[in-house]
Amino acid sequence: MRRRKDERGIALILALLLLVLLVILITQMSITSLHNRTISENHLGDLQNTYGTRSGYHLALLFLQADQERGGAVDTLQEKWASPLDVPLGRASVRVTTQDSERFLNLSQLVNDKGEPVPAAVAQLRRLVRLLRHPPETADRIIDYIDSDTRGNFENRARNERLHGIDELLKVEGLTPEILYGGKRDGEERKGILEFLTIWPRPQAAAEGQPPSAPSLVNVNTAPPEILESLSDKMTAPLAEGIVEFRSRAGANGLPQPYHRPDDVKQAPGMTDEVYASIADRLTVKAETFEIKVRSSVGNVEKSWVYVVRRSSGPKAALTLVGSQRINDFLSVRPPETEEK
Repeated sequence: MRRRKDERGIALILALLLLVLLVILITQMSITSLHNRTISENHLGDLQNTYGTRSGYHLALLFLQADQERGGAVDTLQEKWASPLDVPLGRASVRVTTQDSERFLNLSQLVNDKGEPVPAAVAQLRRLVRLLRHPPETADRIIDYIDSDTRGNFENRARNERLHGIDELLKVEGLTPEILYGGKRDGEERKGILEFLTIWPRPQAAAEGQPPSAPSLVNVNTAPPEILESLSDKMTAPLAEGIVEFRSRAGANGLPQPYHRPDDVKQAPGMTDEVYASIADRLTVKAETFEIKVRSSVGNVEKSWVYVVRRSSGPKAALTLVGSQRINDFLSVRPPETEEK
């Protein structure tokens, strides 16, 4: 009798062990199935985002082509290509933003073809950092990272050549997210430097015996006041704001009246011949290079690209793709505006 009870106890234990094994096996299969499903959905989302970014790029091209066919003499923030576009594409949500490179400070022209700092560009970067109220050594950190020599004070992990992408600035020692993206410092809200910088267009190497290309021009119809103020020591914040305010005034047709020629800037309140002479060779009213930034997202999967298009003029006017790269190639922290809440 006792033997039967022992046998029943052993059978019960074996049954419980088998049940536990079955539960573990089923749980593992469920986890594996869920994992595989997530991987498949992510791959599908990534594929949809690939087509989403390409579609956004071609949509932006249509707006730029339409603007080119109209043959306008100026490029302003009021044109259709300058307005952000939100496009639903199947499950993907696509955001398209087109900006002219002429509204930024071009870090690719911070050095010449030999990797030597260009004084005019260096001076402009220093002024921009100063008026944004960031630490003065911020400009030196960027310069040492890009220039070819190794004699600077901030050469640790320096690339010593032109940037591959603008987000690579996050690799520069001492450039915090607050400096790059903006935020509070000493209890005061400050703009980040990234929104004023570009690496496009890339300078073309000068032919042997030819002088290097001239500094990049600034479009007075699109540039923010910070960029305008950084052009010269003679520029002031009120004057830069006056240039922006003057181009925003409504004309007889009720629309903002852009500058049609660079010397129209003389009409801005506070502008003098002396100040204008210090910035005249840096001004333009048209754009030649456009940066098309496209972000496509499907659920939690996201992909962002920038496509750089150069516009030629003349009888054979055309839009030419001169560069493209995935945004945040070097990103180690997410920008504040995209952090999950």
